[in-house]
Amino acid sequence: MGITTVGTVGTVGAWSGAARGGPGPDAEPAALERELTEAVLAGAARSDVLRALCGATGRPARLLSARGVPLAATDGGAGVPAAVAHGVLAGTAGEVVDTLDGLRATALPVRAGATVAGVLLTLGPGDPRVRALAGAAVTALLIDAVRTGEESAEAPPRHTPADVVAALRSGTVSPSQRAAAASLGIDPQRPPAGAVLHYSGSRLRAWSTALAWLEHPVQQEARTAWTVVPGEAVLARLRNRLRLMTGDESADHVVAASGSHPDSPEDLARSFTEAERLLGLARTRHVPLLTYDGCGVVQMLLPLPRARLEAYAEAHLGPVLRRPELMATLRAWLAERGSRQSVSEQLHLHRNSVGYRVRQIKNLLGTDPLLPDAAAELHLALAALDLLAADDRRLRGVDDDGAVPAGR
Repeated sequence: MGITTVGTVGTVGAWSGAARGGPGPDAEPAALERELTEAVLAGAARSDVLRALCGATGRPARLLSARGVPLAATDGGAGVPAAVAHGVLAGTAGEVVDTLDGLRATALPVRAGATVAGVLLTLGPGDPRVRALAGAAVTALLIDAVRTGEESAEAPPRHTPADVVAALRSGTVSPSQRAAAASLGIDPQRPPAGAVLHYSGSRLRAWSTALAWLEHPVQQEARTAWTVVPGEAVLARLRNRLRLMTGDESADHVVAASGSHPDSPEDLARSFTEAERLLGLARTRHVPLLTYDGCGVVQMLLPLPRARLEAYAEAHLGPVLRRPELMATLRAWLAERGSRQSVSEQLHLHRNSVGYRVRQIKNLLGTDPLLPDAAAELHLALAALDLLAADDRRLRGVDDDGAVPAGR
């Protein structure tokens, strides 16, 4: 194969089948790389490189920007979706892609460190030899990008796992973040649930170290960490591992919660919001782990705005709502299913005092709290109060020890 230069501007000359191996089936990748590199150093343009590659492979060649837009092509064809180009450059897409004009092509990233020249396509089905020959053109195209100052300013950013989780929480996921999520094992077609964990112990450095050692992508803000999980079993393992790694004796120092399973990555934002509300509820109730599937009737309350929750609690608890001693007795009475002895021990009250308070509650509410319908309504109203309290704590951004989480 021969490459000639004319004057001070280098061009790739005619590729003769008889000259030094020719561009056909006998072309060798190493020789092609050397010839193309020398030609570009002598002044050949990227369009010349693509024509030479086309001659060597017998297939059309296209160079695309980081957004999948054609920069040069031997056939004047189309590019690929931006998400596909980002995936190729991030190493998360397959070698064979479909172009916007409906053709199959082998795709190679043309990048080295911070230098990104784009995505190189050779049209046709996957073929190891064609891929090797296309790889021989990468160095020349990178040299051309540096020489002409046309490095792609559109190169997809390299997102950290924390960046990916933050994007999933916000519900605004860019194509490059979607590709980064895929590289972390987050399937866009079957997204996992949003999850949140909170640490209330004293070993914050151990907590941060333990989070850094997890295989899961994690976004941390002080005592709180967000991640994604496929199910309750995984969340339970994560919580237990973090508890052991922080070295705290108390099992309650790490609390975890997860939201519902979304139908799309965009719906993950809702799942994370559910997880945060359930975390607040778990901490209020002193429960170490609470999931959407395991929270019972609370599922009905999670989508409701604050005003609706307040109205429901007021409607069913109004007469005793501002009587802390009666509220505590009502909770215990429902939890212990009317056992005066158990309530007496739990609240440190005389049995007669428990009886007196229960009679007050019945008179004020106008019903027996243990009747099935009344009990269901009261349980739901108490859950609404707990959610409101959890939201208050979350919105204030103050932990149990008075510390304000980072970012507040």
